[in-house]
Amino acid sequence: MNSLIDLRETPFQRLWRVYLAARVLVALLLAVGALLWTPPQARQLLPQLAILAIYAALGIVYAAISKQPPPKRRVYAWLPTIGLDLLLISLLEVIKIGAYTLTPLFGLTVLFAGTLGGWMVVLGSCAYISIFLISHALTIVPSVVDPDATQSVVQAALTGAAYFFVGSLVRLLGGRVERETLIGLRAAASANQQEQVNALILQNLPDGVLVADQYLQVRSANPAAMALLQHPAMPVQLRALPAWLGVVQQIEQTFQQQKSISQDQALIAPQAAPVGLHVRTWLTYPLPGLGPIGSSDNDPLCLVFLHDLRELEAKLRTEKLAAMGRMSAAVAHEIRNPLAAITQANALLDEELIDPGQKRLTYMVEQNAQRLGRIAEDILDIARVHNQIQPGEGEAVRLDDTVNSICHDWIALAPAARHLVLDLQAGDSLVAFDTGHLRQLLHNLLNNAQRYRSERTDALRVSTHSSLAGTATLTVWSDGAPIEPTIEKHLFEPFFSSESRSSGLGLYICRELCTRHGAMIRYERQSARQPQLADGNAFIVQFRRAASSAAPPTQENLLPT
Repeated sequence: MNSLIDLRETPFQRLWRVYLAARVLVALLLAVGALLWTPPQARQLLPQLAILAIYAALGIVYAAISKQPPPKRRVYAWLPTIGLDLLLISLLEVIKIGAYTLTPLFGLTVLFAGTLGGWMVVLGSCAYISIFLISHALTIVPSVVDPDATQSVVQAALTGAAYFFVGSLVRLLGGRVERETLIGLRAAASANQQEQVNALILQNLPDGVLVADQYLQVRSANPAAMALLQHPAMPVQLRALPAWLGVVQQIEQTFQQQKSISQDQALIAPQAAPVGLHVRTWLTYPLPGLGPIGSSDNDPLCLVFLHDLRELEAKLRTEKLAAMGRMSAAVAHEIRNPLAAITQANALLDEELIDPGQKRLTYMVEQNAQRLGRIAEDILDIARVHNQIQPGEGEAVRLDDTVNSICHDWIALAPAARHLVLDLQAGDSLVAFDTGHLRQLLHNLLNNAQRYRSERTDALRVSTHSSLAGTATLTVWSDGAPIEPTIEKHLFEPFFSSESRSSGLGLYICRELCTRHGAMIRYERQSARQPQLADGNAFIVQFRRAASSAAPPTQENLLPT
């Protein structure tokens, strides 16, 4: 019988098969005993062997056709088993030769009747045994009035009462086991359903879910987590994955503090785009009072939920870009054309005016028209970003040379007002980014830093470096005031700005450009790593390594590093 059928069987079904096999085995043992103890010339030997042979044959046939115990309330259904056993023992006891007795075999029958049968089967079996014992005791004495007869009858009656007691006790225990077994089967069925539901949920859950033990070994993980792990099979040792160092530290902190923790982490793997994750960890707790059980099954485990921040940001962007797409068309047709007419008319009017007060008014018109023009261009830039490039596209750019050239061009637009310090340490690192989009990205970050910097010449710094994992990083730092937490949460959202004269699209466009090229941008409050400089605001861009080589730069480095 295969293991699947064995798992479906109850203990009573297995006990039933044991009982059927034991009946045949008892018949064989009794036949061997009859051959050994009964003299060969005795007349009772052949009847005993014939009865045992018939009994064994019937037992084998019944075992072959029976799959499960009969219903407890159908007493007649137990006649081929319990009834036949009682009859066999009775016949053997009657025709035996010698001083030994076979009545103890009734105990085996009562045991199985009390365990497998119902109350009627047990009480009926005990009643038959008591009647047989008393009747047999009366037949083996010469006279009913003989004192030995009274003693034999009393002994038979006490034996019958003992069988009643044992049979009732076994039936009570059997009923208790039946109820517990039924509860266990229902619990197993419910656990099986719950396990299947959990498995289906985990298989289709967009968030990654993994279970790690105290040794940082992943016990199980759903497909989303396996995709983040980039590991083909289990088990996985998290310590062996450098990109997961932050998650490892959070899991260790969870075990140490014995409480749940939620943090944002960044997975930075070689030759792969950085991935932002919101990581939540919970602990399981061992069963109280169980203690060590010789395995790690009762040890606490850490349940880790990995929520990809890109999906959440993509949903927000989709909702906001749906409205911005409609707005872009309206801006292009309803604002730019009238704005061009206003600008041209204001320029013609300014040429004819002589009064300084009136010229100041035309200057205000010009400045506000330019502001409206910049807002319109910023909004249209969003559409250009989404239409010009697909995720993962981009040329191989030599980061240090390109950043140096872009910073030079930015300073050349206003040499007297713009100063910065360059610290380019990325070497020959190649990043996958479009040159024009990198220029737009860096210009937006520099303009944002220039707006909030102080008057010091070293208040604005641009630095690059390459990590051991091969990830290139660009940092734009300025000594501006700290950003309030309420504003920091919305830095990269469209149309959000702390100033009334800003469109709130600069940082949003930077984030979109990074996302389109497989890069990641984030904000940190950090120092310039120099003692004489105070803390400042840093915008950090982590690039994806380029797979192909870049052409040599056409411009020379014009700024000192």
